[in-house]
Amino acid sequence: MTRNEKRIEWKARYDAWNASGLSVAEWCREQDISQSQMYYWIRSFEDAQASKSDTETQWLAVDCIDEPLNFRSGDPVFIHFDSMSIEVRQGTDMALLTDVVDVLRNRC
Repeated sequence: MTRNEKRIEWKARYDAWNASGLSVAEWCREQDISQSQMYYWIRSFEDAQASKSDTETQWLAVDCIDEPLNFRSGDPVFIHFDSMSIEVRQGTDMALLTDVVDVLRNRC
């Protein structure tokens, strides 16, 4: 069984336990599953969820000014994401840029 298959299997178990309303001990006893393994996976999924919510997009209010910004035509725009930077220049293929941003947004 691959690591990804194991994770999928334990995620299904985690979801079933979570929906059951039973304690971990009761659910594990009924399913004949090791409590220590179940606690490991509960911690794994809940830590992943917590870190995922920590990195969710946060929007900030921006005050617009009436004066134009002093960008010269052709100046690049830089997009920073974690430790990566993307330089976008005039004439960039917007479909490609959209695909790149989607990949970055949905990465694990």
